[in-house]
Amino acid sequence: MKKTLLLIIIIFSIVQPQTFRLNRPVKDNVETNGSYLFGEPRYQDPQNAHRGIDILIRWDTVKSASVGTVYFVGYNPNDTVGGYEPNGAGNYITIRSQWQGRWIYIYYMHLQRPLVIVNDLVLTGQPIAISGNTGRSTGAHLHFEIRLDSPSSTSRKTKNPELWCAITGMGAIYGRVPNAPNSTRVDIFPDPKPRPPYTTFSYALTYNFNDPYIGGDDIYNENYAIGDVKPGTYTIRALNGAYLRTVTVGAGQVVNADGASDVNFDLEIPTEFYLSQNYPNPFNSTTVISFKLPEAGNVQLKVYDILGREVATILDEYKSAGEYNQFFDAYNLPSGIYIYQLNVNTISGNNFVKNNKMTLIK
Repeated sequence: MKKTLLLIIIIFSIVQPQTFRLNRPVKDNVETNGSYLFGEPRYQDPQNAHRGIDILIRWDTVKSASVGTVYFVGYNPNDTVGGYEPNGAGNYITIRSQWQGRWIYIYYMHLQRPLVIVNDLVLTGQPIAISGNTGRSTGAHLHFEIRLDSPSSTSRKTKNPELWCAITGMGAIYGRVPNAPNSTRVDIFPDPKPRPPYTTFSYALTYNFNDPYIGGDDIYNENYAIGDVKPGTYTIRALNGAYLRTVTVGAGQVVNADGASDVNFDLEIPTEFYLSQNYPNPFNSTTVISFKLPEAGNVQLKVYDILGREVATILDEYKSAGEYNQFFDAYNLPSGIYIYQLNVNTISGNNFVKNNKMTLIK
């Protein structure tokens, strides 16, 4: 009697995180400025959003992020005529490339001088310019911008570069906070940035959703994004915890935070006040302090040196009941032992004061 071997093959359909589409236009040890990210209010014009990212490369080589053709060069050494924009991009280059059969226009702005001319064919990683401080610039850097289908900067055409390129080995997170008002704050915990090279990330991002040129695009449909994220697991929070996500990111992955869970509007209210030990401790410049509030009140979180002198106010505002993760950057303080104090005065008259020690090592 012959035995029949039945082989059953089951094919699982697994949704994998997306990967980056462009190369980083600068050396891997050059960071993105955490104060000038995509969608944040612009320093000179707070009513409008920043339509690209600023990378802190100063008078150094800018490389092409993709294979393409030089579409436009705005350059004039006298800063008077031609394509030069004295109140905008300054000297800049536009390179036209393709992504999945669609045209993509990549802008490199505030250059000292370009190294290519119109119609030049460029390869990925090829030097195309020297970064500078031309146009409406707050200092030498590269403003990097991506527009899909058209070179014009219109709604849903301008893409977030943090989701298109990254430092090698890093990932990115994106998502959409429902019904988010303008300048909604989005926090991520723990610190997602590789250190070094990062020194400027502020741990909390705010976005100008009212700008007609910024919004959820047709690729990601996001209204927040966090780029250059080191591999690990993170908690993302907005709207006092009404939006809460936990997501795991691997090297080279672009992960949708909203795929992990639904919005949780029924967060458990703490039953007592609590101030945690900061993490990490000891720390080098940056750390996180968590606390719990069983009821709403005015919250102060301050830092004192060992002699009792106040050296920083981390938080001084009204907070509703809930759990909070507060980031602290001690970049301007010397190494030593510090005391952080949580002082809460509630509407009902309950007061809570608690001190903890932390150690800064630089």
